[in-house]
Amino acid sequence: MKRTVAVIVTLLILCPLALISYRVLILGYPLFPAAPQKVWQLSFDARVGGETVSGSLEAGLPSIHQGLAVLGETIGDGSLEFTLRSDGSNRIAAWSGRPDPDGTLITYRSTFRIPAGRSAPPPGASAYPSGVTEDLQRSAETIVADILRLPPAERLAVLATRISHAAQDRDPIVQNLIRTLGGETAFLTLLHAAALPSFAVEGLSLSEGSYGNTIRWIEVWTGSSWLRLAPETGAFYQQSALLLPLTHGNVPAIQSHGFDVTDIRWTLSRQVVSQWGLQYDRIGKSNRLLDQWSLFRLPQEFQGTFRILILVPLGALMICILRNIIGFPTFGIFMPVLMALAFRNTGLLYGIGIFATVLLVGFAARNSLEKLRLLLVPRLSVMVTLVIICFTVFALIGNRLDLRAFMAIGLLPFVILTMAIERFFVITEEEGVKEALRTAAGSAAVASLTYAIVQFEPLQLTFFVYPELLLMVMALQLLIGRYTGYRLSEFLRFRSLRRTRA
Repeated sequence: MKRTVAVIVTLLILCPLALISYRVLILGYPLFPAAPQKVWQLSFDARVGGETVSGSLEAGLPSIHQGLAVLGETIGDGSLEFTLRSDGSNRIAAWSGRPDPDGTLITYRSTFRIPAGRSAPPPGASAYPSGVTEDLQRSAETIVADILRLPPAERLAVLATRISHAAQDRDPIVQNLIRTLGGETAFLTLLHAAALPSFAVEGLSLSEGSYGNTIRWIEVWTGSSWLRLAPETGAFYQQSALLLPLTHGNVPAIQSHGFDVTDIRWTLSRQVVSQWGLQYDRIGKSNRLLDQWSLFRLPQEFQGTFRILILVPLGALMICILRNIIGFPTFGIFMPVLMALAFRNTGLLYGIGIFATVLLVGFAARNSLEKLRLLLVPRLSVMVTLVIICFTVFALIGNRLDLRAFMAIGLLPFVILTMAIERFFVITEEEGVKEALRTAAGSAAVASLTYAIVQFEPLQLTFFVYPELLLMVMALQLLIGRYTGYRLSEFLRFRSLRRTRA
């Protein structure tokens, strides 16, 4: 039997460990889903007007193709029509139509986070920028011919240095390339000629503040990683520098057709959002099998119930420990768990106060009913009725005093409370008032500890994301079930006997 229990417990521990490892290592779940996280909020505001019949404004938006996790978006279009389209890896928002006479305010709000350790994939084949003629391509190839044998990182360093000193460069080919194409396009042309995949990016510096203009940079693949450079100077950005890309390639971040655009403003700020929202958005957009069977797929109105329900086994485990290992006396086995669930609506202090009041009133009534010598079922029916009357009185008092906790009393487990009154009376008759009060205090203490567990939101989130942890709880319950040693309270109870033996 011991071996059977050991095998079952081992399986109950290994199965959830395997599932959690798969979720974390393969599916990218957070190891500690309740750890504090901050997200970014991006706001875009612009006022458009014009005398034309209609026009349009296009703006680049954060995209998952840029390594971001977009958690939510809100768009305000006023009287204009809004459309969203994809242009390669770019997401483009377009507002079109006829603006109001005094102008139309358009807004965009996005909440996103940057996953830790994100890295862009290696690039595919790239081409020369559009508009670069074959003569200019040959000129670029002539300029870089002497560095093609160098490693990619060294090639990039040489080109960056040459661009940074372009004004002093007396090579007529370089001067003609820069004069004809402009600094950024000339740099991209040289990078392509040097077999260094690259593209232009337009975006924002990822720091809190408001910005009226975007910035541009060039991202270059060195064979092992991406580096970012300023196109005008060839200076490298620090690896730790945070930049928010809005568009790639020749697509501008803001483009207007027929509109007079004023008061353009980008605003970036940090926010702390609910971990429930983060996990819900991440899992809700996944097509993987385990994500499809996640509790986050339940309708929102049912998720709140399971957030609490899934911790009830943990409360039962706590009762096992407190009763079998420590030796707390309680009324019944699961009565403290049910009381803890009821305390969620009344609050802990109000809940314990109501519990004590109803218990004492019920005990007084039960003591009076003893003289009538009623049968068991009718007597319990009378006690249930009395408990309901007490609940009603508390609700009316709560309404008069504007105490919502008193009005939420109806959710208390009245049947369990009735049985607790009966048990309190029996213990008083058999073992005395002191033992009955000790049992009542033990029940209240266990219910309070269970309430603290059930209300602990990080624990709720962890079990909601990884419900397989319930198998581990079951394993611990089996181990406690096999424990036949002394309770800790018994060492105190029989301490005089130990002194006598000594």
